[in-house]
Amino acid sequence: MPSYPSLIETLKGDYVLSPAYDLINTRLHVDDTDFALNKGLFKDDFHSKRQEITGHVNQDDFKELGKRLGIIESRISVLLAPFLSKNPSAETLISHSYLTDANKRAYLQMISTKRNYLIK
Repeated sequence: MPSYPSLIETLKGDYVLSPAYDLINTRLHVDDTDFALNKGLFKDDFHSKRQEITGHVNQDDFKELGKRLGIIESRISVLLAPFLSKNPSAETLISHSYLTDANKRAYLQMISTKRNYLIK
């Protein structure tokens, strides 16, 4: 089988997606809204109180989305948790990427900003 950059072969000989597959930040190249949600999360144009105050989608909005999708609250918290704390692995991958130093700094800053939007 030919080698693809998005696949890696395991020790058992099967292929899985590489852990860093699709590690791209389109915001570096495209001016877009927070979380690429220019039309919002909801058909009924719901915004959490915090979003109305800050102007940014936050974890309250995603929790509401999870509830509307029928996801139990404890599972919603588990799904959101990785986005609410620093991810040293992502930082390492970015630092080892082929991005320019300026784009690496911009990428890390954007991650921090989005995390802060979710937390605050």
